[in-house]
Amino acid sequence: MDNYYLAVTYDVCEHNDLCIDMNQYRIDPSKDMDEQIKQWAKVDVAPLVKVFSSETSTFKEYTLYKEYIFKEFECGCNDND
Repeated sequence: MDNYYLAVTYDVCEHNDLCIDMNQYRIDPSKDMDEQIKQWAKVDVAPLVKVFSSETSTFKEYTLYKEYIFKEFECGCNDND
């Protein structure tokens, strides 16, 4: 049975208690997953990308497969006004 993978990019700001999903990308199983994730994180400037797996292409039931954190895309704000 094949698994299907979906990557979701997130905008995160710990200072403002923010974590918003931005975009979803279907992972191409014929390409390197890590490279695809890095590329989408760069495009979306996303410090967090979560990968979900499902046994169906509709993703009616899914589980968290892996999380990627990109320090270079973390917010630059601070709580000092």
